[in-house]
Amino acid sequence: MKKSTYSELTDDELSKKIKLMKGVLIAFIILYFIIFAVLLVLFLNNKFANTSTAVLIPIFFLPVTLLPMSLSYKMLMAEKKSRNL
Repeated sequence: MKKSTYSELTDDELSKKIKLMKGVLIAFIILYFIIFAVLLVLFLNNKFANTSTAVLIPIFFLPVTLLPMSLSYKMLMAEKKSRNL
């Protein structure tokens, strides 16, 4: 299977990928803020009084999943800049 690079994409394909990636990143960021806000409200209302804070550690590492997407978005933007689009 041939690995596709961003330099092989046409201008239209590149702009579509940039729009898609931007939308996905915005959606995930909004989702993470909602999850964080809900957990904060639940903790402040003592709904999790008997649970350990170790349960929440994975929640705080969820934004690490944004790293590959943001790196891919930066590579797309660099390709767009190199083409002067």
